[in-house]
Amino acid sequence: MNKKNNLAETEMTEDVQLIHEKPSIGKILSRFSRLGALLLLCIGISLLNQNFLKVSNLINVFRQAAPQIVISLGMTIVFLTGGIDLSLGSVVTMTSVVSGYVLTQTELPWWFAIIAAIGAGALSGFVTGQLIAIVKLPSAVASYGMLWVGRGLAFAIMGASPFFSFPDSFRYLGRGYLLGIPMPIWIVAIIALIMGWFLKYTTLGRSLYAIGANPHAARASGIKLSRTLVSAYIISGMLAAIGGIILAARLNAVDQDMGASFLLPAIASPVMGGTSMAGGQGGVAGTIIGSLIMIIVTNGMNLLGINSLWQQLVTGIVVVLSVWLDVIMRKRN
Repeated sequence: MNKKNNLAETEMTEDVQLIHEKPSIGKILSRFSRLGALLLLCIGISLLNQNFLKVSNLINVFRQAAPQIVISLGMTIVFLTGGIDLSLGSVVTMTSVVSGYVLTQTELPWWFAIIAAIGAGALSGFVTGQLIAIVKLPSAVASYGMLWVGRGLAFAIMGASPFFSFPDSFRYLGRGYLLGIPMPIWIVAIIALIMGWFLKYTTLGRSLYAIGANPHAARASGIKLSRTLVSAYIISGMLAAIGGIILAARLNAVDQDMGASFLLPAIASPVMGGTSMAGGQGGVAGTIIGSLIMIIVTNGMNLLGINSLWQQLVTGIVVVLSVWLDVIMRKRN
């Protein structure tokens, strides 16, 4: 038994060293290549359409990117454990509907709508995590089932009529400005700082990397896999709820399908930013860069007058290429 524990501790030490070792030249180039790709993309679009570099358009790009970045950070947390959360789109919808219901169908204050939405997202993540950690369902199966649960709850709460016309205090989260900067950008900046600190300096954050790198060694070294996995999906659900709140506040309305379009970008953005779907590798900065690339591609196609159907095709191709590149990089490493 001691021999087995010693072996596990050795494996665990090696995995943690791999996670936190100084990056090689190849890894540094790979990391900055994503930033370089973002800059080249901006330059290319600006050459084709000079309106891209207008301050109003750039502000619009960052405002549009805010919900996707927050939702993608939730997917990043799940990816670090080696799992996937296919329910994020429906969680965005469900939590937005919950906030819309509180805002329009009750006399409760607007801040209670935010608490209710985040609580609903946490509950959804808790159930998904339990199905994976306790029931032992594959993450894709458990989250796909929760996708339909979330969608069904949204329809049950809302019915046939969408919720709209929210209080100004709530709308400020999506449309307001602070020091000349849109509130969604402030929210993203705060969440990014918190998540970066969480992943780097907390025991739970480091455990997420360890589980994704080697779950057997992580379990043998004393990490509670079930608790850590459930925590990852709870955080993912809460971030999806915050993304839904930003979106609802910006649109001043919610409907039954508003979160469906965020699932594929939430998968592609972390992978494009260097997060491995196999687990144990990734971070906040890369996901933000990946999300910006996705949003700028869409914004560029809008400026160039490309049909929305072709935009969906391009999005699908980007997702496939991102996953393919992730597989190639893992084999290379």
